[in-house]
Amino acid sequence: MTWFRIDDGFHGHPKVVELSLEAVGLWALSGSWCAQYLTDGFISARTVRRFGGSSEATSELVSSGLWIETDDGWQFKDWSDYQPMKEEVEAERSAARERMKRVRAAKKGVTSPDVRPNDQGTIGGGSLEVRVAPPDQLPPTSSPSSPKKGGAAKRGTRIPEPFIVTAEMRAWAAEHTALVDVDRSTMKFVNYWRAKTGQAATKLDWPRTWQNWLLSDQEKAEARPKRMTPTERAQQTAAAGRRVGGMQITTLALEET
Repeated sequence: MTWFRIDDGFHGHPKVVELSLEAVGLWALSGSWCAQYLTDGFISARTVRRFGGSSEATSELVSSGLWIETDDGWQFKDWSDYQPMKEEVEAERSAARERMKRVRAAKKGVTSPDVRPNDQGTIGGGSLEVRVAPPDQLPPTSSPSSPKKGGAAKRGTRIPEPFIVTAEMRAWAAEHTALVDVDRSTMKFVNYWRAKTGQAATKLDWPRTWQNWLLSDQEKAEARPKRMTPTERAQQTAAAGRRVGGMQITTLALEET
């Protein structure tokens, strides 16, 4: 999966505020298409027509400076400054395939796996097998410590690739976040931080950041109304019936008197 990145200040950018919603929608759809097919920001006229883009919308995008018109389509302006290029993405995918092979080989007890070009791997947290390795294959984890006097302060890093959920982390999750689907929550965690850019995307301690993410999911789960089981609903209905029945008996007794 390749992400098409849109800055959170896009809505107020001078090139955007005067655009129609049609032009903005066409820009976003086209960016997603370019990211998926690794065109490095080129969108063909045929694809724009398939999206239903009008000549007015494309003219708006060219006039605003977001697109550059070419002979057979349009080119996103400054794509390489904000979006991953084809060469970069393919290199990451190749590295992910190699990691996948090593993980699979380790599970099978093979030290020199046969490297085949058609093996499939993923990036961006799409496969849990890349991120969750057996306990005996896991690297040691450590927590950040305060820098020594006179030493340089420790700097944050981007989320590790792959992000590995250790046996100790799973044990912690079972104790403190019992209502959370650990694998699903971890996948969302990895996808979020892979797509995040800037200084905010670096952390000193990724395991603790992961813990805070799961704790937040646990709080959301606890805040949701509890659903009754079929047995609990049947018991509630029966109890209500007994109360109504009691009122009927009392009424009959008063009438006979």
